[in-house]
Amino acid sequence: MLPYGVRQAWGPAQRMEITWIGGSCFRFRGRDGALVTDPQTSGRSRRSTFPKADLVAITNPDVPPGAERLVLPNHQSREPYLAAGPGEYDVSGVYLNGIAGPRAPSGRLGHTVYALDIDRVTVSLIPSLAGELTNEMLEELGTAQVLIVNADDGVERVVNLVNRIEPNIVVPFGQSPNGRNSWLDAAKALSESDPTPETSVNVSLSNLPEPVVTRVLAQRAAQ
Repeated sequence: MLPYGVRQAWGPAQRMEITWIGGSCFRFRGRDGALVTDPQTSGRSRRSTFPKADLVAITNPDVPPGAERLVLPNHQSREPYLAAGPGEYDVSGVYLNGIAGPRAPSGRLGHTVYALDIDRVTVSLIPSLAGELTNEMLEELGTAQVLIVNADDGVERVVNLVNRIEPNIVVPFGQSPNGRNSWLDAAKALSESDPTPETSVNVSLSNLPEPVVTRVLAQRAAQ
């Protein structure tokens, strides 16, 4: 197994696909494997409506066991592997590093923040900005070419985080029923326009934009 963040070299045409199922539920699909995050937040309850994955990552420490069973296996011979909290995971070409995020203002444990490496594209998934990420947390996350961030807590926090991480692509999203305006406002502030929702975002090392661009995903059931 290669260490986290170190990938075997292959052809330049590899692309990672990102789709948004709803809430903080995303599917990341690469050449060899796929990851689904937080299936319990998607608003879906039937297993047949979920995409297939090799790995399921849970960000919320308070989620009852069993959420991973909503996700269909990518290979019939094994169920998706569960990543529930801090730690390093390596499954079917998906490299994942879970980091303990900032505690909530109430003192409760914070959400796990994840760094992903799929097809040599690095992603940071920030499920909550209720608390500020420390410099040490960002150093552990490492370089992020794609930043996926919950913008329900306001535009200023998202802009500040983008300035600190300096990704190539920002994908803001919202989870709370009343957060839609907030996260769309963040998308508009970052792009200085009205971004058009897309069904998916495809990223490879050869198509990384500079300077940073904002992409908005429409909720969909990935196939």
